[in-house]
Amino acid sequence: MKKIINITLVLSLFLLVGCSSKGEQNEYELFSKNIFGPFDTITTYMTYAKSEDDFNKQYEYIYKQLEYYDQLFDKYTAYDDFNNVNTINKMAGIEPVVVESELIDVIQFSIENYKTISSKVNIAFGSVIKIWHDYREEAESNDGVGEVPTMDALEKAALHTSIESIIIDEDAKTVYINDAGVSLDLGATAKGYAIELIKQGLIDMGVDNFLLSGGGNVASHGERKFVKEGNFVLDECKDKFCVGIESPKDGNYASTNGNNEAILVVSGESIVTSGDYQRFYEDLQGVKYHHLIDPDSLFPAVYFRSVSIITPDSGMADFLSSAVFLMPYEDGLELIESLDDVEAIWLLEDGKVKHSSGLKDGETMYVVEKDRLN
Repeated sequence: MKKIINITLVLSLFLLVGCSSKGEQNEYELFSKNIFGPFDTITTYMTYAKSEDDFNKQYEYIYKQLEYYDQLFDKYTAYDDFNNVNTINKMAGIEPVVVESELIDVIQFSIENYKTISSKVNIAFGSVIKIWHDYREEAESNDGVGEVPTMDALEKAALHTSIESIIIDEDAKTVYINDAGVSLDLGATAKGYAIELIKQGLIDMGVDNFLLSGGGNVASHGERKFVKEGNFVLDECKDKFCVGIESPKDGNYASTNGNNEAILVVSGESIVTSGDYQRFYEDLQGVKYHHLIDPDSLFPAVYFRSVSIITPDSGMADFLSSAVFLMPYEDGLELIESLDDVEAIWLLEDGKVKHSSGLKDGETMYVVEKDRLN
């Protein structure tokens, strides 16, 4: 069952950048439009364009690319036009599958990052993720309440999660899984990777300013074409794009005024957030189980409410947001501080906000409630 998620983030983004009419001395106008469906979310595209026709050409490009990558990276559905992740999984232990170059690229990207940055994100972990997905789907058909998988079932599935089982032949353009029990799942990287490809495509088309936001993934490029009037918590938001870090709005964040815990100024960076408050279900005792599964415990991670990664590449931001969410704060901070051009914001369970050393409150970041800063 497919669902549209992350509506709050999209609305928050739209409210922050706002609308504006055509400037008297300016040939550009601000346009914004939503795309419904691909990657089970709402994607918002916002840019300054010289005409509605120019904007619509960009919009159509984005829509077609999103639909293509959504289908190419899909593990649940097969399509007639090309082989995808679903095809690879069906042929696991049987034979190699010829696939599109973009699919090989994202698989190689994920494997390399698994080996060099963090083994917390394993695209061969699909057998365990599927168990949790099925339990969550069953719960969604029962008012969000369901049962919890047994550790025995999870441990048996975890026996078939070796990333070494993925064999790529670049010359033949094939992907083969040599263990029939292994299942690919690109959920931790695919959306950000696709957003980055689309971002680069727009830049190649000559689009010099935009925000592209979908399901916790925000890619930015350039600045505003003209100054926006109004009162802002950061002066930079008058002539640069600003993006909100969404509040969970429950638990120790229930008292938050507005939708955001922090606001960031962006002019080329991507921001990707992983959190526990969008896709989850509860057991009969009211315990929540979200969709981000720790490969060590085989259960949803319980370190904090969300992590937002800020870095130029949306694919890398997506990978890192999943990896850092699945590790203790101290380990995540050490990882982020070791990487160039990467920053992070954590929303802790106790309602506190932490951030990496390259972010300064009151400069390119604004924390809404100062007593949350830790």
